[in-house]
Amino acid sequence: MTEKVEESIPTITLESARFGVLTVPADSVLEFPSGLIGFPGQKRYVLIEHKAPFSWLHSVDEASLAFVVVDGFDLGQQYDVSLPFSYAECGFQESDEYAILVIVTVRSDPKATTANVKAPLFVNVRTRLGVQVIYDDPQLSTRVPLWKSESSPGILEAERIAAHIVGGESIQEGVPLSETTDEKDSPIK
Repeated sequence: MTEKVEESIPTITLESARFGVLTVPADSVLEFPSGLIGFPGQKRYVLIEHKAPFSWLHSVDEASLAFVVVDGFDLGQQYDVSLPFSYAECGFQESDEYAILVIVTVRSDPKATTANVKAPLFVNVRTRLGVQVIYDDPQLSTRVPLWKSESSPGILEAERIAAHIVGGESIQEGVPLSETTDEKDSPIK
């Protein structure tokens, strides 16, 4: 008789104002040594999959802090940003795989949803360390329409809006989830 031995994967438990108590693999924690813009003290986050193309970048230490993000590689060739090798805190090397996360602001009118392509987050897959980089490029904006429409040269196709926006929920980037604010109160303009 062969006894099956299961290896235990180390986990951490975090509180979420939106999702309740979450248990995630300990090695899924992403660390941003400099924090994020406006949140320098919040350094540890986990990525929570949501309805494609959206995910949540949720603080490990602050239950009410989470950002809606999209994969920067999904934004196409028009969004070409360089890997920030100069940020030693992430330990980027030429051979490293990395992720680009772009913070999204979901407005009360889902068609007005925007992406902050001026300040993407880079995550080194090998080290699990990340950095938010602000590009001094007038071609990049903090409010690029996410959805393409007849009147907007957005990044994603407009017909995907209804299938992916959480109906009736307030999802605003950079705003603690326990607060409901107007678009004018969004921390990134």
